[in-house]
Amino acid sequence: MKLNFSIKKFVKKFSADSPIPRAIDKNKEALFDEKQKKSEIRYRRLFESAKDGILILDFETGNITDANPFIVKIIDLPLEEILGKRLWEIGLFSNMEESELAFSELKKNGYIRFEDMPIQRRNGKITEVEFISNVYLENNTKVIQCNIRDITDRKNAEKALKESEQSLKKQNIDYLKLNKEYLELNEELTESLKRIKNINSELIIAKARAEESDKLKSTFLANISHEIRTPMNAIMGFSGFLSEPGLSHDKLEDYVQIINASSQQLLSVISDILDIASIEAGQITIDSELVDINKLMNELFVTYKNLVELKKIDLRYSSDRPNDLILVKTDGNRIRQVLCNLLNNAIKFTKEGNIEFGYKIIENFIEFYVKDTGIGILPENHEIIFQRFRKAGSEGQVYGGNGLGLSISKALVQKLGGIITVDSELGTGSTFNFVIPYRKEKENNVSSVLTDRTNRVINWNKKTILIVEDEIYNHAYIEELLSTTKVKMVHAWDGREAVEQVTKQADISLVLMDIKMPVMDGWEATRLIKQIRPKLPVIAQTAYALGESKSQALEAGFDNYISKPIIKDTFLELIGDYLN
Repeated sequence: MKLNFSIKKFVKKFSADSPIPRAIDKNKEALFDEKQKKSEIRYRRLFESAKDGILILDFETGNITDANPFIVKIIDLPLEEILGKRLWEIGLFSNMEESELAFSELKKNGYIRFEDMPIQRRNGKITEVEFISNVYLENNTKVIQCNIRDITDRKNAEKALKESEQSLKKQNIDYLKLNKEYLELNEELTESLKRIKNINSELIIAKARAEESDKLKSTFLANISHEIRTPMNAIMGFSGFLSEPGLSHDKLEDYVQIINASSQQLLSVISDILDIASIEAGQITIDSELVDINKLMNELFVTYKNLVELKKIDLRYSSDRPNDLILVKTDGNRIRQVLCNLLNNAIKFTKEGNIEFGYKIIENFIEFYVKDTGIGILPENHEIIFQRFRKAGSEGQVYGGNGLGLSISKALVQKLGGIITVDSELGTGSTFNFVIPYRKEKENNVSSVLTDRTNRVINWNKKTILIVEDEIYNHAYIEELLSTTKVKMVHAWDGREAVEQVTKQADISLVLMDIKMPVMDGWEATRLIKQIRPKLPVIAQTAYALGESKSQALEAGFDNYISKPIIKDTFLELIGDYLN
């Protein structure tokens, strides 16, 4: 029998209105329902037996719709007290605001996690949990599942581990601390040893310096003796020749010139000793006044011209502005002293040739210099020569002098606000330069400097001067200085007598007051005189020459000050300021 069958007929036979396909669909639905039911049972078993707490929340309201047994155990609340509640109501968040914020974030992002969240149980005990929540679809409806894992054991383990680490760290710190203490102790011992070595080295150096200082001081004392006795020998010797009968006028002038030069040399030695003492004590002072530089330099040229002629040396003076009025507000006496020291050295170390000195103005500075064609100075001695008691010549040869001049000059120049330098090589001569600040003064500030005193006629016949001096020869010298002025002179031999004279004689015009006197000194006498006659000029005249003497005199009430030895022209000019 031939089987006549086609697919078309088969399909037609089993068309849509046939009962067989509908039976298949029902079978499929029943099979799906069975699988769904088994899946739900399996999910429920997992849900119930899970070792993490699980909460199911309504997506819209956030109310708890389901909870597994483990969350009941964690929270320590019965199921009926959990269902229908919000998370914060069962202790998962500290307050409603935190819960709402977390719920909003969860709805927005579909996921939220807190690695460490504290839950307060019904008995008040805090349990640390890890909270993870996400959104998923269940039967086409969004629900929220929250997984809560108790991490108490992990936290305890972490705490124990941390405590163990801290303990080990503490032990390590203790070991490190102990090791550090040993290292510090070793460092201290090393440092102490180093200090001991340094102290030992310093002691060796100090011993060498002390020995050198003793040697220098011994040499200095020997030099001072020589430097004092040499001019004294000339002074006493040629003074004796002055009384010889038949002495010619030329020889008389030569002897007087030698006596004057030797006296200046002796005074220079004494001044150097006093100045170095003031420098050592930090009491060196600088006076500020307007100084006519060209006048000062011309006076030095006249003074030293005669000295260098005796040695057959040519003296030159140079200035880039010789016809201008160059005024500097500074201490003229100190500038003169430095230049004298440099010129004296140049004369001492120059046997032939020439010596040149002068100044240049460079912007806001004035540079003085002294240049010679003498023996020169070794480069290694350029710094040494400015030290106290040091004197270095060619190849270490020692020359005359007290070894203080350049040291004093350096200190004075620094006090004047400048610096001093030397440029020299052995056999080529030396050039000393020192620079001080220069500020041009206005014309209305210099009128007193321009006053010409050389043409003054000294006639004080209507004036009376009280001379207060306890030394008879000094008294006689002052009388001789004033002998040509026609001034009336009154004498007092101590301070108390001076006060009495001022009280008795109202015509006294000026007082020359010595400082050191018996019975009553000049300080006290001046104080009392100023109480009697405040406007009476009192001029201090003293053999004390320390730098602070003038300032002390002015502070004590004296109107002015002059130091011994008294120079005639300077003395008469000073007196004239108060009597003319």
